[in-house]
Amino acid sequence: MNNMNNYKIFFENLNLINKKYSLVNSKNDEFNIFSILRNEYDEVNLHSRFIIELLKNKNYGHIFLELLLKKLEVNFPKIIDYQVFSEYIVKENGRVDILIKIYSNESKKVIVVENKIYAEDQFQQLKKYYDSMILENYRDEEIEIIYLTLFGNSPSEESTIGLTDREKEKIREISYKDDIIEWIEGCIKEVAQIPIIRETLIQYKNLLEKLTSKGERSLIEELEKIILSNQEYIDILYKLPEVLENIKINLQLKFWNKLEVKLSNSLEKKGIFNEKNLPFPNHHYSKENIEKFYRNSRNSKFYGLMYYIKNIENKGKLYLRIEVDNNLYYGFRIIDNLNNSNKNKIDNFLEEELLDLKFKRTDWWLGWKYLYNSENIGQIINFKEMNMEIISILNNESRLDDLLLEIEKEILEKIHFLFKK
Repeated sequence: MNNMNNYKIFFENLNLINKKYSLVNSKNDEFNIFSILRNEYDEVNLHSRFIIELLKNKNYGHIFLELLLKKLEVNFPKIIDYQVFSEYIVKENGRVDILIKIYSNESKKVIVVENKIYAEDQFQQLKKYYDSMILENYRDEEIEIIYLTLFGNSPSEESTIGLTDREKEKIREISYKDDIIEWIEGCIKEVAQIPIIRETLIQYKNLLEKLTSKGERSLIEELEKIILSNQEYIDILYKLPEVLENIKINLQLKFWNKLEVKLSNSLEKKGIFNEKNLPFPNHHYSKENIEKFYRNSRNSKFYGLMYYIKNIENKGKLYLRIEVDNNLYYGFRIIDNLNNSNKNKIDNFLEEELLDLKFKRTDWWLGWKYLYNSENIGQIINFKEMNMEIISILNNESRLDDLLLEIEKEILEKIHFLFKK
C-alpha cells in the first residue's frame, strides 16, 4: 500500500468517527441559561461574577471556599471570616478581577485572582497588584496570586515585569479546563440535595466543558485508539502538527493581505494612510512575524496594520491600529513626539467619546476593542487557537469577504464618529 492510500484511509477513519460524535452531540439538549443570558466568553460579567456569587452564598459559600483553597493548594488554618470582592479597586493600579481576604484568629491571607478568558494582559499588571497588597499591609507570605485562564496559560512577560524571580514563582497558573471544572464538580457533590444550586452548577460545568472542549473526551479517546492501532497512522500523526501550523500561517497571512487592500482603498479616500515601517510594538504584519507567532518566539505578538490619521498638537501622531495578541482587536493610539507608544493614558484626549463607543483605555491605547466573527456574534477572532469555524471562514473566499466587509464597516463607522471625516 503506498503512502497516499495510507493517508486516505487514515482521514476516512477520522471522518467517520467525527460524524458519529457530531450526530450524538446534535441530539443533546443544548439549553444553557448562561449562554442565553451572557456572552459565554465574558470573564467579568459571567465567570468572575458567578465564582464570586458561589463564594458569597450564605449557606454554602464557606464550604465552596474551602474546596477552592484545597484545589489551589493554599494552606490556611481554620477560617473565622472572609470577604470576597469583584473588580476590587487598587489605588492607581486598576481593578483586581476577584479578591478574597480570609482571616483566622492567628493569621490572614489575600488571594488575588486575575481571570483571563480572552482579554490581553496589561503592562506590569501582576506586579501592580502585588505592590498594592503590600501597601495594604499584607506580608509577602500572606499574598497569593492566581492566574486563571481557559487552558492554564502563563502570564505574559509584560504583566510580570518588575516582579523578582521569587515573586514570579508565587504565581499559580490554573485553568478552567481542569481546576475550575474539578472545583465545580466538588461543589455539586456538596449541594446534591439542593436542586436549584445543583442544577445551576451542572449548567455552568457544561458551559466550561463546551468552552474548553473537555466534553469531547470520548471522541478524543476513540481517535486515540484508531491512531495507536496502526504504526503507519502514528507516523502520519507526527507529520500533522506541521501541516496545521502551515495552514494557520497561510490563512492568517491571506487575511492580513486582503484586509490591508480593502482598508487602504477606503481610508486613503479620507486622507488616512498606511504606515509600514514603524518598529515594535507597532510593526507591520509579515509572513515571518506570523511564523514567529505560531512558534512562540520572543516579541512574536503585536503586529498588524497601522494607519496615520493626523498630528495632534503637543501630543504626537494619531494612528488607527489593527493588531493581534492571541485575539484580533483594533483601536486608536498616539505615538508622542519622543516616539513613545505607551503614554496614551496621560490626559483625557477622546476619552469620553471612546468610552461611549465601549472602547477600553490603557497606557498603550486611547481605546481598543475586540473584533468578532460576523457569523457568530460574541465569538472573538482568535488567531492563536484558530478553531475550525475560523479556519473555514478564512478558507472560503465569499465568507472571508463578508468578514472583511464587516470589519471595514465597523472601523469606518468609528472613524466617522470620532473625526467626522
